[in-house]
Amino acid sequence: MNKKRIVFGLLSFFLPIFLVFGGLLFFLLLLTSTSDTSKNDCIQPSINNPTDATDTPKSIEQFVKSHKDAYLLSWKAGGFLPSASISQTMVENGFNFTNPSGTSFWQAHNMGGVKTSKKEDFPVTLATFGQDSVDISGTKPGSNVGDGTGGAYTWFKDYNAGIVGKAEFMAHQTLYTGAINNTDGLSTLSAIYSGGWATDPTYLMKLQATYNSLGKQFQWLDQEAIQKYGNAPFKKSELVPNIPGKSPITNEKSGKNSDCVVTSDTSDQVTGQNTAPSLEVPSAYKGKLTLPPIDSNDYAGNNYPFGQCTWYAYNRMAQIGKPIEWFSGDGGNGAGWANSARAKGYTVIKGKPSVGWAASMQGGIGGSAPPYGHVAVVEYVNSDGSILVSEANVINQGSGTRSWRVLDRATVEQIDFIQGKGA
Repeated sequence: MNKKRIVFGLLSFFLPIFLVFGGLLFFLLLLTSTSDTSKNDCIQPSINNPTDATDTPKSIEQFVKSHKDAYLLSWKAGGFLPSASISQTMVENGFNFTNPSGTSFWQAHNMGGVKTSKKEDFPVTLATFGQDSVDISGTKPGSNVGDGTGGAYTWFKDYNAGIVGKAEFMAHQTLYTGAINNTDGLSTLSAIYSGGWATDPTYLMKLQATYNSLGKQFQWLDQEAIQKYGNAPFKKSELVPNIPGKSPITNEKSGKNSDCVVTSDTSDQVTGQNTAPSLEVPSAYKGKLTLPPIDSNDYAGNNYPFGQCTWYAYNRMAQIGKPIEWFSGDGGNGAGWANSARAKGYTVIKGKPSVGWAASMQGGIGGSAPPYGHVAVVEYVNSDGSILVSEANVINQGSGTRSWRVLDRATVEQIDFIQGKGA
């Protein structure tokens, strides 16, 4: 009887302890299991993901997080801010992962508007992802351009290569100098618009709206990139190390620098910079202009539709005493002014601006829409070859709003300049 009491007493003493510790152990095991599940669900970025070309993300956020390493490297490789890059991709193709309407993104892994150029523009991409990571032949799936601007899209073997490649492409174009090493997202996108290739007159507004609704969500990625690589990571003729295990690229240097490749930066060909249109004369030009202030008169013989660029240029040229007559039909489009003026005996010179001359641009130049083009008036010529122009039909189209803009030397070299008859 005493033995039973002893056993019962021991059970009564140890059973609660066992239950407490057993429950605690079960809870710890459950917590560990949950933690492991959470880790498995966590998005792990990888710059060498073998299935990257075929993976279909569930959301833009998942795509960005899974390609975080590529976005960080893109800041190093081309100085293109990740949040701005993401915003432009959204405007260009909407992150169409499986939609045929977004074939340049889905099939070519092109992050938006990266035309074929030369392989030397992609040194970091080639060194990181291999010689087969970039194709500029224009024959690969998704490389066809359908917006009327010509050329072909560059094909990348996966999205990681496309992200880094886009940054390098931007950095090696003379049109986008203001977008490179720019730590402000909206300023970066404005510089892209000012590059002049966009054919959509609402492109800047779309970029800005998308940045405010989407791009700002990824400013944490900008901060991490800047913290890792600094405020101005892209350098001219920067030495970029080859990545072990990858194919060396063609412009490898010999001698003591044989482990490095040189980026072929061509941005030093232009020192001027395109700017977004403004309603006021830019502060840097105040006190320098020699032409009279713009008036609001409608001069005799102006048969161009109100508010068009041609309507403004006709009035401005008449106001400053250097009139250019009205041109009918297609010859009256901004792009047609140069040929029409030549036929009428005006002096027309390509790429050589002078104050008080009209600037006739073919479609696609200076952001103008094909096939109509654009015409503006030269108000100031900078020593580096860039110019300040006045114009209309750029801000609030069709309203007659006058605006001011700087065009860089690379753009200027493509423009026909017309001397008025009164000169």
